[in-house]
Amino acid sequence: MNVRLYNELQKAVEHIGPEWKMQNNFDDRRSRFIYSVNTYDEVVEQSETLGVDTRYALHRWYNYKTFKECERLFAVYGAVRERNSTHHSIDFYILGEHFDLKLTVYPAKLSYHPYDLTTRGGKNRMIQWLYEHQSQDGRKHLDNRLFIVCDGGSSYESLRLKSDFERIEQGIKKYMEYVKLHGFNYVDITDNDIIYSVVSDIIYIKSDN
Repeated sequence: MNVRLYNELQKAVEHIGPEWKMQNNFDDRRSRFIYSVNTYDEVVEQSETLGVDTRYALHRWYNYKTFKECERLFAVYGAVRERNSTHHSIDFYILGEHFDLKLTVYPAKLSYHPYDLTTRGGKNRMIQWLYEHQSQDGRKHLDNRLFIVCDGGSSYESLRLKSDFERIEQGIKKYMEYVKLHGFNYVDITDNDIIYSVVSDIIYIKSDN
């Protein structure tokens, strides 16, 4: 694990909190610097210099850095990264199959009607829900996707779990071992009355709480 990165991310998660204003193109353009900085202090300094909402920039930076570390861990266990780092719907390949990776927290909207993510049926129902409720902007797609779902029992703990790389690494390792033995999971997704068959799965990261 990259200890330096982990420590910087913990500084960020203490200040951003689980809630943040809706992501938008205007603030995204003004906070593009998050892709080229590596520390908490750099994010804060750049935000203040450019007049960007610091919590917004920290949240984006935290999400980006945790995502990139998860992507790296998949490569450690055999995934092949897509050469085009800006590809719309492909981050890497597993056994020749292409995937987009989504690192997320357990949706608050499902807290009163949770899916049991320890079962195949529960995972497939949540996968369908996640596809159906994805953002409708330029990132929307109905292609193969892997979800890492962090469930800490509270909004803050779920957010913190996104940087618990030791726990996430174990989940990725188990998933990679599983697909090599048993193959991929297929799910039918309905969009505008059209049914799409996608290769998708959930790596469930749950705290001990």
